[in-house]
Amino acid sequence: MINFVTTRSHGYTVRHLIRQLGNARHWSYERLFRQKELRSGTWVFTDHERLSHFEIALAAGVANRLERGGARVLNHPAHVLGRHDLLKALHAAGINCFSAWRCESQPRPNAFPVFIRNEFDHLSADFELIADQPALDAALSRMRANGIPLAGKLVIEYAGQEISPGVWQRFATYRVGDRLIAHHNVVDFRWAAKDVQDKQRLLAHPMLATFLENERRFVVGNLYEDVLRRAFDLAGIDYGRADFSLVDGCPQIFEINTNPAHGSHGTIYRETHPGRMETQKLSEDRLYAALRAVDLPAGGRIGLDDPALLPQQAFRRLFTGLKRA
Repeated sequence: MINFVTTRSHGYTVRHLIRQLGNARHWSYERLFRQKELRSGTWVFTDHERLSHFEIALAAGVANRLERGGARVLNHPAHVLGRHDLLKALHAAGINCFSAWRCESQPRPNAFPVFIRNEFDHLSADFELIADQPALDAALSRMRANGIPLAGKLVIEYAGQEISPGVWQRFATYRVGDRLIAHHNVVDFRWAAKDVQDKQRLLAHPMLATFLENERRFVVGNLYEDVLRRAFDLAGIDYGRADFSLVDGCPQIFEINTNPAHGSHGTIYRETHPGRMETQKLSEDRLYAALRAVDLPAGGRIGLDDPALLPQQAFRRLFTGLKRA
């Protein structure tokens, strides 16, 4: 039994995984913290950046008890690095050529342009590139003047490279346990490549066949596995998706998402270009094979005796009593 733990409002990401796997279920952290006991099996903790420090501590306590009870834990909350610390670690390790600073720390980046993004979500709209230090100082001052908190926001150096004039790409590789799966490649007309908004323009692009071949080679060869494994290890992440680009042929890792959205087989194949069908089927099959490989049977019951969980467990007893009344 594989148990995916997410924040309450982001369980939609694993819905299709659970349907496809069959032997899997979803838990919210709120529900998890109210349990007095759990079954063993495989437990995947996600959404770390959306949790408070208190919730991270509670989740780590649950993970410790699960491991002592014989369960397999992926993404132990005590081991996963946040976005800021991960970007710093990747830069220090020589994997990324760019770095990041917290907005409230009077950032002085090493190189420009830079952009500002939240540390606590995965929104990827068109980020405004900031050209130099005076422009960054002015942007931060405007945020303060407009009542926008600097806490929870990062200044990140831009690291991108066009693959054709006005065209950027973003690769995605999953990790599940010990396996890495090169999964897909997004090509977009915005530097923050995520979802192609102008699909007709892309379909008419003279290099479309090259873009499709690049993705096929990436997936079939499981390219960049060694450097990505180093990045996942640095991050303390056993399940998630690394989003990265290439600069001069070297992977530049933007983030590792522990709760990536994942569509059903039918949706993926129905909405993709016919030239991608075989490639996408291969990556999907590898992903589900990796998930089944980490699946442990739901075994004995594991008690949760952490005193910090008592208020949540008491709320559950109160709520259950009210329902019965």
